[in-house]
Amino acid sequence: MLSGRQLLAVAMVLVLVTTGAVGVMGSVTAQSETTDCSFPLTVTDATGEEVEIEEPPESVVTLAPSAAQTMWEIGAQEQVVGISDRGTYLEGADDKTIVSGEEGFVSTETVIAEEPDLVLAPDIINDDKVTQLREAGLTVYNFDAATSMEDIVEKTRLTGQITNSCEGADARADEMENSLEIVRTAVEGEDRPTVLYLLGGEFTAGSGTFINGVIETAGGTNIAAEAGIEGYAQISREVVANESPEYLVVSNEAPEVVPNAPAYNNTDAVQNDQIITVNANYLNQPAPRTIQVVEDFASEWHPDAYESAATSLSEDTTVTTTATDAPGFGMITALLALVGTVFLTRRD
Repeated sequence: MLSGRQLLAVAMVLVLVTTGAVGVMGSVTAQSETTDCSFPLTVTDATGEEVEIEEPPESVVTLAPSAAQTMWEIGAQEQVVGISDRGTYLEGADDKTIVSGEEGFVSTETVIAEEPDLVLAPDIINDDKVTQLREAGLTVYNFDAATSMEDIVEKTRLTGQITNSCEGADARADEMENSLEIVRTAVEGEDRPTVLYLLGGEFTAGSGTFINGVIETAGGTNIAAEAGIEGYAQISREVVANESPEYLVVSNEAPEVVPNAPAYNNTDAVQNDQIITVNANYLNQPAPRTIQVVEDFASEWHPDAYESAATSLSEDTTVTTTATDAPGFGMITALLALVGTVFLTRRD
């Protein structure tokens, strides 16, 4: 019998058929949303600036990895000419110009030298950098901060709209929404385990962060948010000891971040060996691959309910192909080969 994660992967293949990401002929029950990709385009960004984009941009610079990951996920990576050094994990990023300067901060001189048609500036970019680039004559879109999975889905569609990549963006956003529907169905009414995510130095993510949204969406309770922590801040050992989270989550960039201290050693998480390591490039960036962490958390915390929800979707979805060599069949085979890929592991 297929596991919940495997069933979800099969269901995602069917969603790809619906959204046109592969060319197999058939029909499914899911509905997709269509974004209008027409130019000239005027959009208001996080700074209140009305950003005018006269023509479809052919060259794009992404100032932070979340924007770069989104461009890759919507199939628009060929338009990207510059990325930050934190985005070099993306396949094919080696031939892009690194626009990070000293200590990882954006080098405005390097960005300007690329003469991009459009610059994508996630909310973590300093307002002064955005102003400098605009004063140099560049078109810059500054994104709002994402605080939920819905925000990430919307940002994916918006990125497609302003880069003339609506088809790929809509396909990816539809896939994410379908995944979220499965997860929400699975966790509804379930007991929620208590969770603490340690970024490093006992810093954590509290309320008002998209990471808190990831934990809650996947059916967990973030003890940092429950303790009144807002944004990103240090959590006291007293809170950790009192709350005794059932799960500790750490990133693969800092797998040994859990302090060797009684406050942590006595938690249910440590006592029951429930320390989970995630890919920092997926959880720490408000971009499409965050959905994979949501799926993995839900599967870990609510395995039976998650498997049931994934099974329900696969049974309610139908597809008909004309032949095994129909357009896109190779893509489906490749995708099925990826079933069971794990982005979340326990720490031994």
